[in-house]
Amino acid sequence: MAASDRKPGSESAGGGARATCTILFSPGDATVEAPRGTTILEAARQAGVFIDSLCSGDGVCGKCRVKVRRGRVDGETSEFLSHEEIREGFVLACEARAESDLEVEIPASSRLAGGVTEIDPSAARFSAEDHLARRYEKLDPLVQKHYLELPAPTLANNVADLERLEQALRQVVGEGEFQMGLKVIRLLPKLLREAHWKVTATVGHRGALTEITQIVPGNTSGKNLAVIVDLGTTTVVAHLVDLVAGQTIGSAAKYNAQIPYGGDVVRRIVWATGEPDGIARMQELTAGDIDTLIQELQDKHRFSRGDISAVVAAGNTTMMHFLLGLDPNEIRREPYVGVAYDPPPLRAAELGLKINPRGLLYCLPSISSFVGADVSAGVLAVGMHKQAGLRMLIDVGTNGEIAIGNRDWMMCASASAGPAFEGSENSCGMRATFGAIDHIRLADPDTLLSLSTIGDKPPVGICGTGYVDLLAELMRFGVMDKTGRLNQDLGCSRVRVAADGLPEYVVVWAHESGHKREVVLGQEDILNLTRAKAAIYAASRVILRQVHLNFSDLEEVLVAGAFGNYLNIENAVQIGLLPDIAADKIRFVGNTCIAGAQLAGLSRAAFAEAREIARGMTYCELSTDPGFMDEFVSACFYPHTDVAMFPSVLARLAKAKVRT
Repeated sequence: MAASDRKPGSESAGGGARATCTILFSPGDATVEAPRGTTILEAARQAGVFIDSLCSGDGVCGKCRVKVRRGRVDGETSEFLSHEEIREGFVLACEARAESDLEVEIPASSRLAGGVTEIDPSAARFSAEDHLARRYEKLDPLVQKHYLELPAPTLANNVADLERLEQALRQVVGEGEFQMGLKVIRLLPKLLREAHWKVTATVGHRGALTEITQIVPGNTSGKNLAVIVDLGTTTVVAHLVDLVAGQTIGSAAKYNAQIPYGGDVVRRIVWATGEPDGIARMQELTAGDIDTLIQELQDKHRFSRGDISAVVAAGNTTMMHFLLGLDPNEIRREPYVGVAYDPPPLRAAELGLKINPRGLLYCLPSISSFVGADVSAGVLAVGMHKQAGLRMLIDVGTNGEIAIGNRDWMMCASASAGPAFEGSENSCGMRATFGAIDHIRLADPDTLLSLSTIGDKPPVGICGTGYVDLLAELMRFGVMDKTGRLNQDLGCSRVRVAADGLPEYVVVWAHESGHKREVVLGQEDILNLTRAKAAIYAASRVILRQVHLNFSDLEEVLVAGAFGNYLNIENAVQIGLLPDIAADKIRFVGNTCIAGAQLAGLSRAAFAEAREIARGMTYCELSTDPGFMDEFVSACFYPHTDVAMFPSVLARLAKAKVRT
């Protein structure tokens, strides 16, 4: 395949092909030298350039469209590209291999830049600080600094230096066992005497054991920071927290640098365990993400990294394995067992985290291979484990994690929903970034009443909340029937036959889009979305049925995550994603992962509770439940085969039919 004229210098003076090619990516003008035959996607990874590739380069998602402006590439013509795109020089980055120097343009629809929809911590629905004041007696962080004025030794008081230090600490920390590294012990004699016995001791709590991590001269107890991290599959979020005041200073978020290796954790596991040093690469990327966010926070708030004494992290089980550099391969294989679900506190520097060299990393506990520390943190944040009433917590993500229970018992499950609501597998699906349609309403089948995009940019695709709205609107106007089939007999100008012979609905015409291509919802897209919403609803039903309960027995359904914050409740119920219960019983609770991890960082008691939550949670393996498939099939209709379970939806659709 040839694309445009080759750039001068792309071949040697003697006419033979060079062993390497220089590849320039725009926008951004990042350049990388790569061996001839390297795919554009792999070259982009090496250059640190993000190209959307939800399938990790397997050539099955069609998201990694790029335009070769100069140079020659080799590779098969993809079925995902139209004839017009091919004429314009578009290729799939995962299939096109460099045969000369290249200039590659990454269109907006294939970029991962900007638009990370992290909520300002001051607007969080669950404030860790408020919970701390309401649920715990005092601020009691995992890592603390104590200013000590030790009595100088005398003949009458000739206790050894270390024991003298421990005696003073017990007066403020309480009784218990201390440990200290040999390097710190060796510094004690000179340090204590030069400081005239006035020092600040940093202590990190490891359950019943207290580690004295650092001793410095003078009083520095007023500067003690922690970084709280939510390791999401798509987005990594960090909060900077003042452990002395117990307050959030600021927050930052970025796309997970592992995204080019797969849109879901299973694809990343396959890549990491199939490549030499693949696990080390994933660990390096995870640590790099945290470092990037710390740097952003440092630029904004002007602090020394030496003042960061702890990192507290939570995320799904695979992401926690990648953070620690653990082999995650058994997570995806029956009987689905991880290396460690509740690792002990570790020295952060061992993992490449650039904080105080003696600082500690605390990982919240995971529950099982596919129900991670994000659920433990979420349950802690919303306080389900303390309440008498029955509640359900749903995180609508790739795994569709669900927890149910109260102070007496708790159960959880993973719905294996797939990444359809995160943009993967859909022809015009994309993550929640600039240009993604996040909300839509129809005036009639042919006319858009309103359409909004993230960043108010021209539309280039549809993200999860946009899909929920669109499906609900198509139901409301009869453009889509209860089986998910588009109605070609309605006379709607936006319904047409696609190249695959199946109907599709044109959401945005080419001249209205940001990339001059139509944004459509195809019949296969609807099937992907149907499976995703059915998996989540079916999992909720099965886990309730196992304890002989119904949705009506729930006091609340709590929807967590960034997806939930922008979800239209009525539309989510209408398509059968959420149960049809009173609207005031469905609450969006924001990023409960970061809130729970922050609460654990500020309170030793809360951290202990997170461990108790994980240990006390009963995991329900849906793949072996004989009734799950029946529930799943029943939920693969709009809103469900048993429409009696959705009375409010029937009423709304009846009104819409009368009105139209």
